[in-house]
Amino acid sequence: MSLADIRTKSKKKPPRFVLYGGPGIGKTTFGASMPNPIFILTEDGMGSIDAQQFPLCPAFDKEKEHDKDVNLGVLQRLRELINEDHDYKTVVIDSLDWLEPLIWDKACQDNGWKSVEQPGYGKGYVEVLKYWRQYIDLLNILREDKGMIILQIAHNQIKRFESPEIEAFDRHELKLHRKSADLILEHSDCCFFANYKLGTMKVQGKGGTMTTKAVSGDVVAYCREKPAYLAKNRYALPDVLPFSWPEIRKAMLGEDKGE
Repeated sequence: MSLADIRTKSKKKPPRFVLYGGPGIGKTTFGASMPNPIFILTEDGMGSIDAQQFPLCPAFDKEKEHDKDVNLGVLQRLRELINEDHDYKTVVIDSLDWLEPLIWDKACQDNGWKSVEQPGYGKGYVEVLKYWRQYIDLLNILREDKGMIILQIAHNQIKRFESPEIEAFDRHELKLHRKSADLILEHSDCCFFANYKLGTMKVQGKGGTMTTKAVSGDVVAYCREKPAYLAKNRYALPDVLPFSWPEIRKAMLGEDKGE
């Protein structure tokens, strides 16, 4: 190590996305629109979407059994992408909230627990982070060595957020245990909340009285955190973008700013 190792600019690496939202909002379709994607499925949510995909993963960590043709685990599929030659540019994990119980099952199997709650005082959820880190380590290798974009899909849930500055309020969050969600968010470059853009309009009621009515518009990607939802990005993106990979890519590259 010497001063010659100092760099003024960091090397650009493929982005790591987390995308969450309600059922049927278009999360999987969004993933299929990304550069040459391969899906690792923990839930059967592809429907009629035309995209390359591994068979549904029944476990977090499952090897072949005596050369039998059985579905492998999530870790094995990630290792295949690391160790074998391919031209995939994006790996899509669909979904995180269906992956989480597979990780819990693995932790219970390894520790002899009946459930992740058995150790008490939240200790099981702390132990589970070890398995999440194994998964994240493999994603990092795909990003570093294979140059792959990472997209992790999740559903949303509305949870009470306890703020140290103001009164508690409800907001949209990842449908994961809080400790697991914090680790995934720390690892990601962007967390987008996909939802319908909400607005208001004036309507005429009975007796000619004008009232305000809430209306929803197109699906958008919320890119910055607000009291109503969790979001983040490391690319100085605007608060809201069209829910479209070409539009998000353009904004990340600064093309909408004339750069």
